[in-house]
Amino acid sequence: MNTQVAPLPARARTCVDACGRLVKSLRVSVTDRCNLRCIYCLPHGSGDFTRASETLSFDDIVRVVRVACRLGIDNVRLTGGEPLVRRGIPELVARLKRETAVREVAMTTNGVLLERHVHALADAGLDRLTVSVDSLHADRFRAITCLGSVDDVWRGVHLAAEAGLRPLKINVLVLRGINDDEVDAWLELTRQHDLVVRLLELMPVGEGASTELAQRYVDLTQVRHRLTREYGLVPLDGVPGNGPARYWRVPGAPGVVGFITPMSDGYCDTCSRFRLTATGDLRPCLAFDTSVPLGDRIRAGDEAGIEAGFLRAAALKPRGHAWRDGEVTQIRMSRIGG
Repeated sequence: MNTQVAPLPARARTCVDACGRLVKSLRVSVTDRCNLRCIYCLPHGSGDFTRASETLSFDDIVRVVRVACRLGIDNVRLTGGEPLVRRGIPELVARLKRETAVREVAMTTNGVLLERHVHALADAGLDRLTVSVDSLHADRFRAITCLGSVDDVWRGVHLAAEAGLRPLKINVLVLRGINDDEVDAWLELTRQHDLVVRLLELMPVGEGASTELAQRYVDLTQVRHRLTREYGLVPLDGVPGNGPARYWRVPGAPGVVGFITPMSDGYCDTCSRFRLTATGDLRPCLAFDTSVPLGDRIRAGDEAGIEAGFLRAAALKPRGHAWRDGEVTQIRMSRIGG
């Protein structure tokens, strides 16, 4: 493993798309494998995973991030699948912090393995953590994830808070008839604890585009209006992160509630993200099955080619999605890291 790297050359360009949006964040899928089988992402029977030999190595990922930093991208989020099923993730975090110019390394996890890794992640320099928890109820959580224990997740969340990984964000995909009756309970949690609870709308991506799941969609803009009337929510700025959530707070509450509303109240005009798949495809937009294949250039150490790929992806980044017009994204969510 390299412990010394040459000084990075001065940044000559920035990664700006055709709409003038500056790309600042890169989501890196370190694996498409997962230890859960959530009904909206990776249900049983859909586990055609990428072979290990086709997955980017840690050296490859560090190389990509170094190039991305030269283009002004300063935030990296490690995703999966489930990132913690890949061995040595704390080592990758440490290398990104040590060997690149990245400002912040974050991670999104389902939390099942968090308890055993959280201290190593904190020691490696992980800046922020987001944990997906789709129900407060053990039986319902199990029904949604098929394999998971919500008690395991909460133990990891508590340890993460103790380790200083704050603000600690909790993602909740709200589904009609499955967990939408828990919205008020999640809001109540922000009144009791210093947590950032983010409510997400279902997107027509992979399994989420199926007819059965599409019927589970909940308009969270309407939910926010109701919560504002009933609880007096006030808008809030300044929550760290590069994500699409808009944040609100119950007056006097220690915690915050966020709403991620790609369908009912889009945010494409502020999107600053690219996604790198575990095999090296660079995707400029979650909503379109368009990518720039960089795997060969990455493995060859062709940094000029990688940089050209980022600039090509910027040119391909669309103004917005067409989901409301009936378009769907075919690729499975576990392959692009959410």
